[in-house]
Amino acid sequence: MIKTVRKAVNGMKIVNKVKLLFLPAIILPLFLMMISTVIISNFYVNMTVNGNINGLSYVANPTKAVDKLTDEVFQKLENVVKTDPDKLRDESYINSVNKELKGRFSYLIIREENDIIYRGTKEDHKEVEQYLPNYGSDYMHSNGGLFISKPENFMIKQGDYKTSDGKRGSFFIMSCLEKIAPNFKNIITQVLLAIIGILIFSSSLISAFMYTEFIRPIRLLKEGTDRIKEGNLDVDVEVINQDEIGELCDSFNEMRRKLKESIEYRLHYEEENRELISNISHDLKTPITAIKGYVEGIMDGVADSPEKMERYIKTIYNKANDMNVLINELSVYSKIDCNVIPYNFTKIDIDAYFADCVEELSVDMEEKGIVLTYINYCKPHTLVVADAEQIKRVINNIVINAMKYNDKEKGCVNIRLKEEEEVVQVEIEDNGEGISENDLPYIFNRLYRADASRNSSKGGSGLGLSIAKKVIDEHGGKIWATSRPGSGTTIYFTLRKYKEDFNHE
Repeated sequence: MIKTVRKAVNGMKIVNKVKLLFLPAIILPLFLMMISTVIISNFYVNMTVNGNINGLSYVANPTKAVDKLTDEVFQKLENVVKTDPDKLRDESYINSVNKELKGRFSYLIIREENDIIYRGTKEDHKEVEQYLPNYGSDYMHSNGGLFISKPENFMIKQGDYKTSDGKRGSFFIMSCLEKIAPNFKNIITQVLLAIIGILIFSSSLISAFMYTEFIRPIRLLKEGTDRIKEGNLDVDVEVINQDEIGELCDSFNEMRRKLKESIEYRLHYEEENRELISNISHDLKTPITAIKGYVEGIMDGVADSPEKMERYIKTIYNKANDMNVLINELSVYSKIDCNVIPYNFTKIDIDAYFADCVEELSVDMEEKGIVLTYINYCKPHTLVVADAEQIKRVINNIVINAMKYNDKEKGCVNIRLKEEEEVVQVEIEDNGEGISENDLPYIFNRLYRADASRNSSKGGSGLGLSIAKKVIDEHGGKIWATSRPGSGTTIYFTLRKYKEDFNHE
């Protein structure tokens, strides 16, 4: 039987489980509250009738509440007698204090020496007054004061003082428990009734709360999974609360965004690959067509002189070199893109390194009529951490671009090194065509060519600056560009300085 019920409960939906728990959630609190009300009410009724206060526990003792009721007035009187004890002879003041105590089921007695000079009640409690402690009694230091059960139930709180003329005085706060107990019964009954009303009201909201907190978020989550199943990755699941289910919804939304980004990246990557293949095919077709034409010319005997033959062969060689450059760039980018190129980071003297690079580049640039200048503003023997081979690739790619798109009669390329606190900044400036403001943010993207200044008639794979960016990123540096159309472009990149505790991750 138990197994059958358990199986049935486990097979129920969460909505039905909540409904099943809803009934006892109302009945059980109500039952307990009614039982508690009867017990507490009977306890206080019996306590009042019997008049037995001695031995009451801390929790069920109303005198603790009485102590709290009169504690504020007691502290006020203690402060007054410390600073101005004669104020307790001021009838208007002590009347105001006594009036405040009446609202708390108590009254004030003031005694000087053995004479009572003020009694704040018209009722006759002289038998109780016989038990008033003497001046300096230890009862005034006990928690709550002195409790008297016969002839009447009283709690007495005592404070002592000396007047300006040397008389010893005491003030007493007298609290009649027989008057207070019925009030406690009424208060407790009213509180219990209020609690029961609150419980009924709150219980009536349990179903709405459970739906809002559990059922609705789960339904929204299911709707989200259905949308993804249908291929809709554009809508987040609504997060109602930041609880465990809310965290699950946040994780689900993050998964949706990552999935969407992954699909978009894959589609973009595939589109770039198609464009890359198209560009490479187009760029390879041009030199192949030229090689084929010159070879046919040789075969047909068009190159009928040694000079023509040499020119044809040299052209074929140059076109083959162009093809080789394209294929090498494609191979390098493929390896960089897949993170399979190993980096050999070493400390490099930046001035000596760039001086060697400039010397290698200057020969080819002089042949093309472009002046290369190099200026180093760094301190002598400034060291950076870099892969010498890969940084040379970056420099070559930037300089080749500068040469390729230089339309000036007197072209120039300036390389400058500037030292900053943590890095060395490299600037490679040309006076070429420049790049438009709209195209500038995209020049480091794979295959990007600006319409005017980066058109395919210039040749190349369009991967040079993209390769440079990936290499600099792997070095932990930054690369960016500024340009003025018609005046030239400056490419900047940074390399981190060498430190003794440097570790490249």
